Amino acid sequence: MGALDGWKLGWIGVGRMGTPLCRRLLEAGAEVTATDTDHTRIAALAQEGLRAAMTAAGLAEQADIILSMVPNDAALLAVTLGPGGLVEAIRPGQVFIDLSTVSPATSAQVAEAIAARGADYLRCPVSGSTSTAATGALTIFASGPAAALDRCAPLLGVLGKETLRCGSAEEARAVKLMVNLVVALTPAIIGEALAFGGRLGLEWEGMVEALSKSVVASPLLAYKAGMLKARDWTPAADLDLIAKDLDLALAVGLREGAPMPLSALARQFAAAYQASGEGELDFFRLATWPERLLAPNPR
Repeated sequence: MGALDGWKLGWIGVGRMGTPLCRRLLEAGAEVTATDTDHTRIAALAQEGLRAAMTAAGLAEQADIILSMVPNDAALLAVTLGPGGLVEAIRPGQVFIDLSTVSPATSAQVAEAIAARGADYLRCPVSGSTSTAATGALTIFASGPAAALDRCAPLLGVLGKETLRCGSAEEARAVKLMVNLVVALTPAIIGEALAFGGRLGLEWEGMVEALSKSVVASPLLAYKAGMLKARDWTPAADLDLIAKDLDLALAVGLREGAPMPLSALARQFAAAYQASGEGELDFFRLATWPERLLAPNPR
């Protein structure tokens, strides 16, 4: 017996994160129907039991709980409020769970529309990578109606190792942006340390190893250490994505009067890589920013 036997789920967005998460739900026994702007993504999981729907509204006609993992505010608005969106068909008794990283303002707009239809809306952005998504080791920041969170706890337990309840409205959105500020700054700070050590004659792989075994080690550095050592920038989360997250956070900070000079600097580093056509590389490419600014050691 799977943990989700008998659950009828809809999924919107079968991308880099959505694919492993859909696979986990299927393996747990759920009946999953999905939609995506790229239908080949759904076809790739068809042999594992994933079914296809043409629109988000079509999912609402078939599923009790609908989840989404989309790239940005515009995509969330499109699948909820746009033509063929959820609000055309979602009804009382259903739950919509959005796992994306989006702005609190856009999320609140969606909340109003879902509430008008009598359904429940859970904001559940996740912290982790494609590898942690595949193993069910994500951390989920959740806010929304407590009864809906209780109902969906088994489902969220399949997707993540821990669900942190943050509040009843947009609190989870704020927590996710706060976390992603530290995520974005991490490779920039590491890059400065590596440049410092390199000037003193230290070897690249040894420096990465030292950082990953020191007091500054973190889960993020642990699963990026191999990438850093090999200078392999195959994306798990790309620079374009982290730049989007920084833009969201900086906009909120500007509105609320929060000082964010380091985050603004990290955004400028990301912009430099984007300008050179490297936005699709993994965001840990930011660890090489000093190489763009510092002349070779004359010694």
